[in-house]
Amino acid sequence: MKVAEDIRRLGFRRWYERQLIESFAYLVTAFLALIFLLAGYESLAQLRGTPLLYLVIFFGAAAAGGLVLLAWRRFNMLLVRAEQYANAAECAGCKTWGRFEVVGPDTASEGDSVEPRRAQALRVRCRRCGHGWKLG
Repeated sequence: MKVAEDIRRLGFRRWYERQLIESFAYLVTAFLALIFLLAGYESLAQLRGTPLLYLVIFFGAAAAGGLVLLAWRRFNMLLVRAEQYANAAECAGCKTWGRFEVVGPDTASEGDSVEPRRAQALRVRCRRCGHGWKLG
């Protein structure tokens, strides 16, 4: 499981920070692609050129539209996953946030998930007090 390995390697706080940075990079990508899509649409409305130029602009705008959808979906997926883990990252024993070690995947979540968009659960243990809980 890549998330568990990344959290083990980086620590939860750094992993969470990187997830937020990556998700907002996808948001910026979606915004820029939306600008290209709208610029292509606008230029198609005012175009007085050859049919080849028309097709190039049309397919460029269509590609920008596809990129908007893909980047927006990736932004949402990363942000939702990071927030699901962050909401459960507080130790119930000592109220410390984000200072834990990953024990392994939660045994109840090994099979197919009932909610496919839900983050996969991890078993974690607090570094401060040793309390264990399920994350995600």
